Amino acid sequence: MSKIKKVLLIVPPAVTFIGARDINPLPPIGMGYLAAIGEKMGLEVRILDCLIRGWNREEKVSETLVRVGLSDEEIKRHISDFDPDVVGIGCSFSRQHELYLHVFDLVKRVNPEYITVAGGAHVTVCTEDILSHPACDFVIIGEGEESFKNLLMSLDLGRSMESIDGFGWKNNGKIVINPKTRWIEDLDSIPLPAYHVMELERYFALDVSHGVRHENRFCPIITSRGCPAKCTFCSAQRVWGNRYRTRSVGSVLEEMKLLKTRYGIKELMFEDDNVTADPNRAKELFSAMIREKLNFAWDTPNGVGVWSIDEAMLDLMKASGCVQLNFPVESGSQRVLREVIRKPLNLSRVRTLIAYCKEIRLDYGMFLVIGMPGETMAEMWETFLFAASCGVYNPHISVATPYPGTVLLETCLKNGYLENEFDFEDLFIKSFMIKTPSWNRGDLEKILLRGRLYLKFREAICDPVNFAFWLAKKMVKPRQLFAHIRKIVNTGLLT
Repeated sequence: MSKIKKVLLIVPPAVTFIGARDINPLPPIGMGYLAAIGEKMGLEVRILDCLIRGWNREEKVSETLVRVGLSDEEIKRHISDFDPDVVGIGCSFSRQHELYLHVFDLVKRVNPEYITVAGGAHVTVCTEDILSHPACDFVIIGEGEESFKNLLMSLDLGRSMESIDGFGWKNNGKIVINPKTRWIEDLDSIPLPAYHVMELERYFALDVSHGVRHENRFCPIITSRGCPAKCTFCSAQRVWGNRYRTRSVGSVLEEMKLLKTRYGIKELMFEDDNVTADPNRAKELFSAMIREKLNFAWDTPNGVGVWSIDEAMLDLMKASGCVQLNFPVESGSQRVLREVIRKPLNLSRVRTLIAYCKEIRLDYGMFLVIGMPGETMAEMWETFLFAASCGVYNPHISVATPYPGTVLLETCLKNGYLENEFDFEDLFIKSFMIKTPSWNRGDLEKILLRGRLYLKFREAICDPVNFAFWLAKKMVKPRQLFAHIRKIVNTGLLT
């Protein structure tokens, strides 16, 4: 008789700023893959996204933060009603660390016999921290489908777990961790996500998502894993490995057709770390989308690898439905890219590609980051100059943040570059955690504000129509506009 019959996968609530949410609910495609694995084993699987189910509920937790999502009592009721044997909890963002642990406690309060499993990016880079919590029984490290399947089989059959790759457990109270050494070579062997348990309708037409949506009915899709770049601020290689792997074009088309015909999806978000890393395969995929007349709108919220793109690929992207291409440029200094961030990107190539995007009327955006140790203030200013020279006046600008599992955090800890003692709660893109002998928080705040003002000034001159639209939006909310002006004055940028 089987010991394991039901599996519940939980997306926890999230903490964010009062009046300025920096969280984006998305259909939990990672859990969709795990749900498909469980169903293929004959198990009943349910996904409980506490964030989307309680999206309109806020609970104040401090003077600056609120918790968004289902209440504790609602979460416990959902768990109790389903009465699972195994509960998997997604732990993706290190800033939500305490809330993850709290959800483990809630599970055990409902029934101490429920088996709890943690997975996700935060677990991968802070494995012992999560596993040391009394309410967490097991952890899955990195890519989880095979390890999760082997765990469920071991629990069901009472077999030893010692050989499971990328796995952590407790042996008489002692933490034991098998490091992640194996990655799934044949991504087509993973069943398509169990969209029927992901409650896609709950996410449609939200005001926020990962990026800007162009259709109400949207869905993420993942066609590859891994990224060949080794950027020092990124921990993706810890989660997905350091080798780029792809699904076959046939498998991707099968999933796209399913999303289109069964769920009425009109827009896709390629959530790959780098969907264009293999240019020949990317061109084959986009050509197939055109040939099959799928007619999706689509974009790349995580950006693309500039080094693998040419004008022919841009033509295929546009023809296959791409509505916006995000260029993760990071810095306008070639030296910073080469020696500090270690990103294989040629800035002159970026200019060429953006010029071609303008020619074919393909919208584009740019990701930038300032405040990397080893970067000078002058080089940060080069970044704003570069964006303006490309005609990008509203780039997404992050302040370097030392996330766990990155070379950046190791550098900061080694050299004493943290403003304060490291704290998970400070892990957001405007936390200004880093200082160096060359600059401090005040310097970064001033150059960030000065840079944004410069970009707006350039937009007013070079693209007055878009600037007028931006100004009109600000005038609708005069409080925000006056607050912005006061900040400028108080910072001393006009003196």
